[in-house]
Amino acid sequence: MTLQNPLPTLLLSAMCLAALPAAAAEAPAPVTTPAAAAQPSAPPSPAAVVNMIGNCYSCHGADGRSPGAIPGLTGKNAQQALLMLKEYKSGQLAATVMTRHTKGYTDAELEALANYIGTNLK
Repeated sequence: MTLQNPLPTLLLSAMCLAALPAAAAEAPAPVTTPAAAAQPSAPPSPAAVVNMIGNCYSCHGADGRSPGAIPGLTGKNAQQALLMLKEYKSGQLAATVMTRHTKGYTDAELEALANYIGTNLK
């Protein structure tokens, strides 16, 4: 295919390029690599952990002692709790609600929750 008059095409191309912001025309956007995106997050503050565990109590009972069919949080050490939380997050352990909850937490937050369960909920 040969263009009879390339001038309109060249003008349209020049107008499109001129409309780009200067930064977009100068350099491409940085590429996020999986290694850069997977940086570990800082552990939450003690107050944040208390707030997060309070959310757990709404289903698992006051102080983690469940009054009904939902399992309690007491009697687990930190390693057991962390393993279960990570398995919920990955989908290895099937659950209707816990899978959704754990996906909302970072690994550092899950570790802090597990440490709280293992230390404070006997």
